[in-house]
Amino acid sequence: MMKSRKSICIVDFDYSVCGGVEKVTASLANELSDCCDVWVLSVCMGTDEMSFPLSENVHFENLAGKPDRLRYLKKAAKQKLPGFYKEHGIEFVIFQGNYAGYVCGTIGRIKGVRTAFFDHGALMNQWDRRDIRFIRWRCSKKCDYVITLTEESRKDYRERFHLPDRKVKCIYNWIDDTLPASEKYDDRSKRILSAGRFTYEKGFDHLVKIFAPAAKKHPDWHLDIFGDGEERGKIEGLIREYGMEDNIHLKGMVSDLYARYGEYAMYVLPSYREGMPLVLLEAKYNRLPIISFDVRTGPKEIVTDGVDGILIEPCDTEKMTAAILKLMEDPELRISMSEHSQDNTDRFSRTRIREQWIGLIEEETK
Repeated sequence: MMKSRKSICIVDFDYSVCGGVEKVTASLANELSDCCDVWVLSVCMGTDEMSFPLSENVHFENLAGKPDRLRYLKKAAKQKLPGFYKEHGIEFVIFQGNYAGYVCGTIGRIKGVRTAFFDHGALMNQWDRRDIRFIRWRCSKKCDYVITLTEESRKDYRERFHLPDRKVKCIYNWIDDTLPASEKYDDRSKRILSAGRFTYEKGFDHLVKIFAPAAKKHPDWHLDIFGDGEERGKIEGLIREYGMEDNIHLKGMVSDLYARYGEYAMYVLPSYREGMPLVLLEAKYNRLPIISFDVRTGPKEIVTDGVDGILIEPCDTEKMTAAILKLMEDPELRISMSEHSQDNTDRFSRTRIREQWIGLIEEETK
C-alpha cells in the first residue's frame, strides 16, 4: 500500500495512437488510480479519440494540441509543464518512450518533482541511430530514473551510459489477469496467430515468406494477422505474390483480440526488434505455444526454448518455417508446450509489478 496518496503524471507522446505504449499507459494509470491521484498527459493528439479507455479516476489532458516538430513541442512543454505540475501538485512523472521523454523529460529539473524515463524499446536495438541514441542518453542524464522492460536492456543502459546501479530499474509489463484466459488449449485448431502494428520492425513481410512454404505443404492451415499500419499495402502485395490469399488473412484492428487467443494453435512473432512484447505475454497467459525470433531483448525473458516455445536466430526464415512445420505436424509437442505455457508467470504478475511501481514512486532519490 502507498504510505501517503501521491499525485503522479504519466506522459505519453500521442495518446490517439493505438500502440503498445498507449496500452501500457492506460493499464498503469488505471491500476495506480486507486492509490494515487493520476494524470495522463498526452504531448499531442493526432485525433480527438483516446486510444484506450481510462478509469473515471484518471484525469486526462492534451498538452500541445496537434502533432508538430519536436522542437516546437519541447518549447510548449517548457512553457506549460512547470505550471501544470504546480497546479496539480505532481510529485512523480513517468515519461513513456523516447519522444515523450525528450520533449518533456529534458526541459530541466523542477523542484519537488521526481522523474522516470520509461524506455519501451531496447537501447541496443537502435544503437546505430544517432538521433535515437542521443535522445535516450539525454533522457537518462536528465531524469532521476531509467526504467527498462528487460534485464538485458538494464545492463546495456548501465554499461553504455555509465549510470549508477540505483538509477536503472527493470520493471516488466504485467500479464493482464483481469481478462478471461483460455481455460483449455484447442489442439485441433489449425490457425496461427500474429498481431502488431504494420511497421517495418514487426517483420510481417518476413512472416508471409515464412508461412507460404508451410501452407503449401499443409493447405488446411491458416495464418491470421491482426493490426494495421503503413506497411499494410506491402503485406497485401506479398500475399498476392506468394499466392496466399486463401491462407493468410489480414484481420485489421479489433477490440476483442484477447478473447480470440483460444481459437489458435500457436503464436508467431517475426519481429526484427522488440522491447518486451505484450503479445507474447498474452499468448503465454492463454496457453499458446510460441515461435519467435530470439531478438536481443524480450522473447528470451518470456519463452524457455524447447519448453513452452521455440526461439529462432533472428531473421533465419528457413528455421522459422521449419519450426512452424514441426508444431503443425506434432500435436503432442504443441500440447506439451501449452501445458508449460504458464510456468514462471509470477514474474509478470500484476501484484508484483504494481508493488515495484509503488516502491519506485515512494523511493527517495539520493
